[in-house]
Amino acid sequence: MTMQTRVFVVHMSPSLGSLFFTKAKEIWMMSEGFVWIITDRLANLIDLLNPSVMEAMNGALGVESYVPKSIELDSFTMRWYMRSRNDHPNDPTLKLNIFGLWSYDTIWGLAQAAEKAKITQAKFLRQAKFLRPPALKNSTSLGALKKSRNGPAILKALLQNKFEGLSGYFDLSDGQLQVSKFQIINVVGQARRVIGFWTAQNGLSQQLDQRSNIKYWNTTHDPKIVIWPDESTKIPRGWKIPTNGKKLQVGVVTGNKYKKYIDVVEDSITGVIKASGIAIDVFEEAVKRLPYALPYEYVVFNIAKNSSSSYDDFVNQVYLKKYDIAVGDITIRYNRSLYVDFTQPYTESGIAMVVPVRESINKNTWIFLKPLTPGMWIGTIILFIYTGIVIWLLELLGNNKAIHGPVPRQLGTRIYFSLFEESECLSVTPFPVNYWIFIAQWSS
Repeated sequence: MTMQTRVFVVHMSPSLGSLFFTKAKEIWMMSEGFVWIITDRLANLIDLLNPSVMEAMNGALGVESYVPKSIELDSFTMRWYMRSRNDHPNDPTLKLNIFGLWSYDTIWGLAQAAEKAKITQAKFLRQAKFLRPPALKNSTSLGALKKSRNGPAILKALLQNKFEGLSGYFDLSDGQLQVSKFQIINVVGQARRVIGFWTAQNGLSQQLDQRSNIKYWNTTHDPKIVIWPDESTKIPRGWKIPTNGKKLQVGVVTGNKYKKYIDVVEDSITGVIKASGIAIDVFEEAVKRLPYALPYEYVVFNIAKNSSSSYDDFVNQVYLKKYDIAVGDITIRYNRSLYVDFTQPYTESGIAMVVPVRESINKNTWIFLKPLTPGMWIGTIILFIYTGIVIWLLELLGNNKAIHGPVPRQLGTRIYFSLFEESECLSVTPFPVNYWIFIAQWSS
């Protein structure tokens, strides 16, 4: 009961198993949450158990040998009960079990092997008189039996003999009966019921017939409802936090500088240790993801401030087996790894830079103005106007008829001249020297 597991496999004889389950019920281990699985050693003889024992085993699962139904088996069972009542009218009728059917098939197989080996008479090896034990009438002593000369031939024929018997397919290959089919039983009340089958070729199945029509158990088709101990139909988890037993000793440090990483507080009244921080959060999350229960308790280790050797002492407590594990802001070092095992690092030391995040894409319509400063844009516009005016004056002095007209037309012409060079619109008439001097002075 101090263990966290709640699944037990019982491989016992019927006499010892009866006492075992009776005691298990007395200490409330046949209650909800427990799982009991009995092997064929006990399950094959479960019909011979006392009704009180069957009631104590309520909710247990078992694996027993599968015996197929047949006309021969029904006829033999009827003859068996009639013979038992005639020979022992005052005694309760003995029930047939798998061992009785195996014995019947074995004798039948031995008779067939003797026929195949063509044994007509018994022949025995001679033994020295001083080695021969005295013959006893109606003796069952194996030492008093003689050694047959036909033994090897009968043994060979028996191992090769295969047939359909009362217990199923009879096969003594490799000198042992080959059982390939089992049925899963569930003990309910003072009886048992079959909830499934198992074969060596196909594994677990819910239905099995003589045509080998197997219907597998899968997630889309639930098997028959299992009655667990305490008449519960809820599937047990298989484990439970033990009510008493040793808890995992988790060492935590106190007195460190980084409270966000690990902080330990001890309740002055109850003495319970409460720990928090990123190291504790990682540890507790890892425990939650385990497929089984892991009870633990924190144990405080007080370290001296600004002393790196204290962490070495803290890690050494795990090596000395005072703590099972240690949790905290522990640096993985070579000298420490010689004595203890570390988990994979989940934080790394180093220097990092924190910068604000800005949107990289500017959706402003005037984004095209960003490459140049306002001064550059003003200078470009002035140069643009200056170029248009100079060309306009030159053409005006050259009596170019294309630039005469209304003011808007003249402005358009200036802009056109500043952007394009059109030979048809420009005059090629040479200017007097005094004109050039005037333009140069005006430009300067």
